[in-house]
Amino acid sequence: MTGDGEMRRTLVIMLVGLLLLYLAPGGLCQGCAVNEAERPLVRDLQKKMIYSVNVSAPPNPSILLALRLAQEHNKRIEQDMLNKLSQDAAERAVASFSSGQVALHILAQQASCSDPRCVSANGSTINLVRLLEQKFKAELQNIAIHGNPLTNFYQLSLDVLALCQLNGRLSPASTSALLSPGHKKYYLGGQFSVDTAAVAVLAHICLQTRGQPLPPKVYKKIRQNVQWLVDKILAEKRRDGEIGNIYSTGLAMQALSVSSSYQKPGAWNCLQTLHRVLDKIPQGTFKNPMAASQVLSSLENRTYLDVSRLNCSMDPDNLPLSTARPTSPTSRLPSIRVTYTVADGVNNTFNDSISVTVTQGSIFFKVMEVAQDKDPSKFSFTYTQSSWGPYITSVQGLQADNNHRTYWQLLSNGIPLSQGAGDYVVSNSERLEVKFTVY
Repeated sequence: MTGDGEMRRTLVIMLVGLLLLYLAPGGLCQGCAVNEAERPLVRDLQKKMIYSVNVSAPPNPSILLALRLAQEHNKRIEQDMLNKLSQDAAERAVASFSSGQVALHILAQQASCSDPRCVSANGSTINLVRLLEQKFKAELQNIAIHGNPLTNFYQLSLDVLALCQLNGRLSPASTSALLSPGHKKYYLGGQFSVDTAAVAVLAHICLQTRGQPLPPKVYKKIRQNVQWLVDKILAEKRRDGEIGNIYSTGLAMQALSVSSSYQKPGAWNCLQTLHRVLDKIPQGTFKNPMAASQVLSSLENRTYLDVSRLNCSMDPDNLPLSTARPTSPTSRLPSIRVTYTVADGVNNTFNDSISVTVTQGSIFFKVMEVAQDKDPSKFSFTYTQSSWGPYITSVQGLQADNNHRTYWQLLSNGIPLSQGAGDYVVSNSERLEVKFTVY
């Protein structure tokens, strides 16, 4: 076939693909949503997510983003969150603000019908899109020098998604190469990262559908990337409907709902996955507001690609909240004993254990604090407050380092945890470990 003929063939395939995406019922989304009988569960999840927000922690854009993509709204709460996010952005723009955090701030601002290019707070105005362009460039420069981004490929995928949605400076050719299949990009501790792959799918679909023509080779590369990512996500599907684990399922639902043309018929039962998530709500599985935020959009059959389609003036104000927040029981709980270990699994410089007594219902982080108080020379640690809660940055002064692909992994009885130190509830006689690991 001649070069012109091959180009025409590729363009036809590209146009057909775009038509399939745009003509699908509900726009891009081919997922499923709760029915009216199930809506009280979603409403309960929304309210618990709002009540559980830690007022002392930095405002979380993922929570506002999820609330804006929901069907029911409390406009006062959402406006208050938007104001706090704007203030936070103005303060952190000159300090610590990772590229992925900027991307989520942009998506939350856009979902609130607020211009991310003109965020005003504390007497100053900041252009978040321009800031993200600068942060994204720094990520690429770090990859060129060290072989790794400043953050990770989950955040890079968020960067691409946000810049694509806002028509920021972005090269589809370079981006498709950046997010192409690779073990270092989509695996963490030998385990495929469904979360990273899901956001990467959303980013690729945005590049496909944002209305700017793509060179045939770039379009083909994007399709190849999406096909690989979707196949990998589907390979993580479990019999009970979860994809990866329950905490990665929400983002996986978003990715699969916008990529039906890449799936064989019957490859994914959306309703089974949705009902699995609904079953987990009354069990308190999504008590972490970040975890709740990642499933809420999928329960409403919406994705992060929908932020530019929202019409805030049409939103109902129909999610009333009680002025009194839910309280925890005050009855005295029994004590439990666990074994806690800190280990350098990379350089093998230390491996220390201690027996710790805590109250039943305590979280992993509490065990770490008690151990540190008992023997700070062996069990001292530092952390930063992330959107998921406390993120361990060092133990015994040994610092996690993105350039060396090292991090502190949490384990229970030798098995990596899917929850963070601020969420995982420990059990009696459990063997807990914080291990320095390469990803």
